[in-house]
Amino acid sequence: MDQPAIEPTKCTRCGKPADFVTYRNIIYQAYDQARNRKVVRNDRLPFCSEEHANHEQMSREG
Repeated sequence: MDQPAIEPTKCTRCGKPADFVTYRNIIYQAYDQARNRKVVRNDRLPFCSEEHANHEQMSREG
């Protein structure tokens, strides 16, 4: 049977496939158009290193 090949998970920050993936909760503010106000969002994203996770969190904080 033809099964799709399993691809390694890619880092959210750099886009490169990683052998060891670290998942990190990224907290940021977004604008909810339905409620017409700012809301706090929380995404769980894969990263190749803790350094990339920290950079992504800092870039979303502003």
